[in-house]
Amino acid sequence: MDQTVNTIPDQNLSIRQLLDRHSRGLPLGASQNQGEYFDTEIPRYDDLVDMMEHKKRLVQEHKDLTKQIDKEQKAQKEKAIATAVATEIAKTKSIKTDES
Repeated sequence: MDQTVNTIPDQNLSIRQLLDRHSRGLPLGASQNQGEYFDTEIPRYDDLVDMMEHKKRLVQEHKDLTKQIDKEQKAQKEKAIATAVATEIAKTKSIKTDES
């Protein structure tokens, strides 16, 4: 066990001071832990089979989302390449018309 002492001399508050600070919304000088709340509900299982089925569904969802992301990235790359090619063709045409 750690033997360090975390107390600081003369760091005490009376009950009146504690209530006064609390009612005014002032910090009490102690750490306050805030809970974390998420939008997704955490499932609870009574049966291991249900848990394994849920895991399989999650793995399949992950694979589907990964495929969708890859398709979208590929489409963006192809669009960028097509735009770059079109820009180069337009530049080439403008240079040829300027030379004429």
